[in-house]
Amino acid sequence: MSRFAPALLLVAVAAAACNRSASAPPASVLETGVAATLTAAPPLPATRTPPPSATPSLTITPTETWTPSAIASGTAGPTPTITVQPLPTDDPRYGLALNLAVPDYSDDFSARYTWSEWADENVSNLWVDGRLKASDLLADPFVWWSATVPDAGAGDLYAEVDAQIQTCAGQDAAGLAVRVGGSAWNSGYLLDISCDGQYRLRKLTEGSQSILRNWTASDAIVKGPNALNRIGFLARGPQLTPFANGKPLGDAVQDPSFAYGTFALYAWAQQTPGVVVYFDNFALWRLTP
Repeated sequence: MSRFAPALLLVAVAAAACNRSASAPPASVLETGVAATLTAAPPLPATRTPPPSATPSLTITPTETWTPSAIASGTAGPTPTITVQPLPTDDPRYGLALNLAVPDYSDDFSARYTWSEWADENVSNLWVDGRLKASDLLADPFVWWSATVPDAGAGDLYAEVDAQIQTCAGQDAAGLAVRVGGSAWNSGYLLDISCDGQYRLRKLTEGSQSILRNWTASDAIVKGPNALNRIGFLARGPQLTPFANGKPLGDAVQDPSFAYGTFALYAWAQQTPGVVVYFDNFALWRLTP
């Protein structure tokens, strides 16, 4: 059963699996429901007034005049500087001309509707107070994610986002997906970071799951509940390398299936129905092939 919802900005697409239940489907073909849109808000009841445009026109009348203090002739004002520690030579990002102080695209979630929003009996992915609040309401194998604007898409890339999981247990997880695409935005590479300090790499192909690297423990991951991790994903050609808090999680995995796409964020409940993850400070670096 597929469901579609109207968009307030562009298009809202919901690719859903049939009759989602708590029992796991056969391991050979995992039907995975994906809630992914471009830049849409959830549909509003007819009795409510839609929110204003994402770029409203605003005129501000100044109430006082400010005059900057003069700087003595020949004396330069202070210049802010950002110091970035050099990457060690064994870091997979070394040699990529990657300036971690200056991303090509960033989103601090201060503005709404840069990521899709969706809420129903399965999921609640909504912008709340300057962060994306993702909630997986049922503990089952399905993934329901929020995708970002297509302009943030990339092929060869390094991307990071802050993920703070709330009450959780076991393999309840926060997730970052890259190279997201497909006919219903239900394909891409997924990195899961779990409550108990493990990570996993998966691939979705039109909703069907393949495990690229199964759950593996890492000391680089801060364990939950209430843990904050900066999740990173390096994708260069077929090489996929997961990161947590600036440290690579094992060697790269090789998979040539997807070369380009956008990004998605999600909470995944394996043990705790209603597990919540707050996302903030997304950053993207596009790599030169």
